[in-house]
Amino acid sequence: MGSDKVILATNGVHATQILESHPIDIIISDWNMPEMNGEELLYHVRNNHQLKDIPFIMMTSNGGRDFVITAIQNGVSHFVVKPFKAEKLEAAVNKSWNSASKRQSTRHSALPPHKALIYSGRTLINGQITNISRTGMQLQAPYSEALKLFQTTKFDVTFEHDTGLTLLNLAALHGTIVRIEVNDERVKDCLFGVRFDLEAFSETTQVSVDALLDFLDKQAPDEVNNDH
Repeated sequence: MGSDKVILATNGVHATQILESHPIDIIISDWNMPEMNGEELLYHVRNNHQLKDIPFIMMTSNGGRDFVITAIQNGVSHFVVKPFKAEKLEAAVNKSWNSASKRQSTRHSALPPHKALIYSGRTLINGQITNISRTGMQLQAPYSEALKLFQTTKFDVTFEHDTGLTLLNLAALHGTIVRIEVNDERVKDCLFGVRFDLEAFSETTQVSVDALLDFLDKQAPDEVNNDH
């Protein structure tokens, strides 16, 4: 299935210890385990900022509707009922990986009312974000000679009071301008494609970006992939 390393956990508590000390790409968990069961492990993962995006496949011998609904509500990626063939698990793994990659690249448009400030040396330019993802964003702003292609730039974003995001401060978003195109020649507006420099993000900035994307996800949630 494309994995060259598999780490086995004896129960949910052991799994949390592994997750704290090893980079994990996907979790395959039984529902019934001693000390910490699969439902408790899923809750722990989805409520941990560093772990919450890891695909999580739940296995159980109970395929009842209540079990399935509970797992979906808690954020499971896929639900596999025992007994199952290897092909079934392989399909769940592939779908979970594909879904995770899709979420990373999903771009959200129609952001709530906001102001985006673009810093270029001593020049300060007002703009609007037209779409954003975990890896970059597109902004609309007046043309300025201070903004050049492949230039590393800093951005601050603030939201208006009635958006529900007033406490969210997207400060010091560092990124490289990778595309410039004319959007409206009459008012000399341009669209600027920006690729985020994630290594330059502070922990606070990364948390704020994740909170914004989670908010936008809830406004238009992705379809849950589940065969049941």
